[in-house]
Amino acid sequence: MSPKLSACWVALGPLLCSWALALQGGMLFPQESPSRELKALDGLWRFRADFSDNRLQGFEQQWYRQPLRESGPTLDMPVPSSFNDITQEARLRNFIGWVWYEREAILPQRWTQDPEMRVVLRINSAHYYAVVVSQGLLCPGHKLR
Repeated sequence: MSPKLSACWVALGPLLCSWALALQGGMLFPQESPSRELKALDGLWRFRADFSDNRLQGFEQQWYRQPLRESGPTLDMPVPSSFNDITQEARLRNFIGWVWYEREAILPQRWTQDPEMRVVLRINSAHYYAVVVSQGLLCPGHKLR
């Protein structure tokens, strides 16, 4: 391959990959604009790993139905981060299984007043599988997409 053609692929490759993801239903990283308002949820979140034998205690006891701290001890966990690298606790460092994060957020008033307002939750670094539960965040009739 010629150097000019190679340089063209280096420049166009990421752009074409982004387009391919968008066409497959993926979402490009949103940018703040006059018509798009962003709210970052970075910071400290309440966190707990499900250390039960079957790793399903959180689902069985429905930890998502009440504040996480009411169903047992939690840690303050920075987001974004890798929970395996934050503490010095060996069983968390080597943990594989369900973990629970919880964060309360105040949404801009205009997001909750208009049921036609489209609100999209973008999770940047959930690996493998994620379940998202929303409680009391939206006005009646409003759907989180």
